[in-house]
Amino acid sequence: MHEFGTEPLDLSAEGLEAALRRLRDATGGASAHAEVECTLFVEREAPASGSRSLLACPTIFEASLEDEFDLVRTIEVPVMTVCPCSKEASGDRAHSQRGHVAVSFRVQGRMWLEEVVELVDASASAPVYPLLKGDDERTIIERAHDNPLFVEDLVRNVAERLDSDVRIIWYTVEAENLDSVHDHNVFAMTERSH
Repeated sequence: MHEFGTEPLDLSAEGLEAALRRLRDATGGASAHAEVECTLFVEREAPASGSRSLLACPTIFEASLEDEFDLVRTIEVPVMTVCPCSKEASGDRAHSQRGHVAVSFRVQGRMWLEEVVELVDASASAPVYPLLKGDDERTIIERAHDNPLFVEDLVRNVAERLDSDVRIIWYTVEAENLDSVHDHNVFAMTERSH
């Protein structure tokens, strides 16, 4: 519909529901669905230098309207983990892995995507920063080595934090670590309804 292409789309639950109602009414259909992909840029401050940069987090809004309105938000957050097996085998010379955590969720009320990013950051060995200097790297590596995690631990940490938030009514958490030693990646996921 031409009229939807001339105005910015409000990505709040209320804005998406209103857009789907307009679309359903205009087409005379029984339902309306929309999927919007965009990137959320989260400002990061490096831990030692204070350098500021923007972290890109791919985001998807899946909205549907039949009898009821439904909205699933998904955000993917890059993270760092340190391998516990490697740390045990070699002391403080453990290898690091970059990974991605995708959280899909439904909420009652309001929840900012930035809150989910913070929750994922707190669940990993360390957050990922787009811009770092030498002292920053040392600080992050030391913090990460103090908190080694398997991919299953990472998913469990995120799930426990989501479970403690009464606004969350359903979620899935998927984590993939891009293994730096083995010729395969590692993956874990969980799904829960409240």
